[in-house]
Amino acid sequence: MRVVKVVLAASLIGAAGGCSTTAPQQPPVAAAAAPVDPYASVRPATASVGVVMPAVSDFPHSWDINTYVLRVTQFGVMPPLKGGVAFVGDSLTDWMRWNEFFPDVRSRNFGIAGDTTVGLKARIGQVVIAQPAKVILEIGTNDVEFARYTPAEIVANIDDCIVALQKGVPGVKIVVQGLLPRQPQFDEKVRTMNALIKAMADKRGLPYVDLYSPFVANGRLDPSLTPDDIHLSGQGYLRWRDLIRPYIENN
Repeated sequence: MRVVKVVLAASLIGAAGGCSTTAPQQPPVAAAAAPVDPYASVRPATASVGVVMPAVSDFPHSWDINTYVLRVTQFGVMPPLKGGVAFVGDSLTDWMRWNEFFPDVRSRNFGIAGDTTVGLKARIGQVVIAQPAKVILEIGTNDVEFARYTPAEIVANIDDCIVALQKGVPGVKIVVQGLLPRQPQFDEKVRTMNALIKAMADKRGLPYVDLYSPFVANGRLDPSLTPDDIHLSGQGYLRWRDLIRPYIENN
């Protein structure tokens, strides 16, 4: 009976708050501070080549920031093209060796993987400085995925780039390309964008190349032409080449 009483007494004391077997709550551990780059002040910057860096919030992914800086600073030290063809766009342009597809045409690839219409608008002056005779323009698919701006705002950015090119490169011939299809969840927005891009090109009297119809299969980028539902295989680029060949090889 004595043992029972002791146990009951201990239980009553615990229930009354006089004793608890619960471990004391530990204070939250502070998150480790991000490491400080001791070389931040000497890292490459777009400002060194006259390009105002877009806001971090205007990049779809964090890794796109360094890609943008690397490519823009590279363009900034290249000599002017003075004629020839400038291929301008995002990864879909960047990841093709256009000079090998068109070996008899002097060209420069101004594509940047991950770029958006905001990023292109910030760096379009580099294309102007190059003074190309023709510009083959493709941009906007990252804006579609990023969804930071409306289709109308995205197309307005493209239009601003065209205005800058026409003002800075008198007589330049600009070929406006629509967006390629991509994953099904983006199909409606891609089609909306293409209708707006075409209307803008028509308004300015510029040729428009439909990159949607020749590549779409059941509301998505033809799986036989892409490893990841957005970028093109070699066969896909051959199809693209044939679509734009007349604009590149003819005056």
